[in-house]
Amino acid sequence: MKPEPIHNKRNLLGNLITIILVSISFGVVVYFVIVLWWFPAFSKDWIMLEGFASVISLSIVTGGLVFAATEYVNAERAKEIEKIADEREKAKLAYEMYKSIFEKLTDPKQEMARRWILSNITIKNDDEDLAQWYERMHKKIVKRRPGDSTNLPEGQNALKLTLNCFDYIGFIADHYWEIEDDSLDWISPPIAKVWRRIGPYVSHVRTLRNAKDYYVSAEHIGNICMEWRQERGLPDEEYVAKTP
Repeated sequence: MKPEPIHNKRNLLGNLITIILVSISFGVVVYFVIVLWWFPAFSKDWIMLEGFASVISLSIVTGGLVFAATEYVNAERAKEIEKIADEREKAKLAYEMYKSIFEKLTDPKQEMARRWILSNITIKNDDEDLAQWYERMHKKIVKRRPGDSTNLPEGQNALKLTLNCFDYIGFIADHYWEIEDDSLDWISPPIAKVWRRIGPYVSHVRTLRNAKDYYVSAEHIGNICMEWRQERGLPDEEYVAKTP
């Protein structure tokens, strides 16, 4: 939920001060009107005049203060109701995002695509030349099955599906979703172990194409998941064949 703008609080405080000052000013004016004009025209009892004017003025000032206090209480109550409504809307939106991301990550096609990447793309070593590593991985990615000349290569299709999925999650996380620890604890394992393999590939493609916006949202969520696990000392999950 977005924080309440500062100018709203200033406006409320300014309105309260204005009401109080107007009430006091009006009370003073009424007091002098009664003392100097209205009461002398009808009575010469100055003791009664003073008491009468004081009561009237005090009533006006008190009424103004009560009105100001009521306005303040109502404003605070309205703000609290709005806060509760915002929190409910935020919870509803978060649930819808969780559901959407869960459905994408657990989609059978997405799981098959990630499994292909984990089975065929090796992790680039720090001392390994990026261009040479890229060439080896690229050959695997664009390799076609014997006799298949029409469909997209299996590796290329797997990479595209995975990157589109990560790009969606990264965009949501960057613009609409306040990622918390419990969320990263849930989504980081499948994303981090895949991004370790395809992150350098995406980075090199971006350089070759001179496309600075090439899957930047996918890179965003991939790096977040990897860094989150590293900061907590969680081991890099390895892919093991013949496991669920």
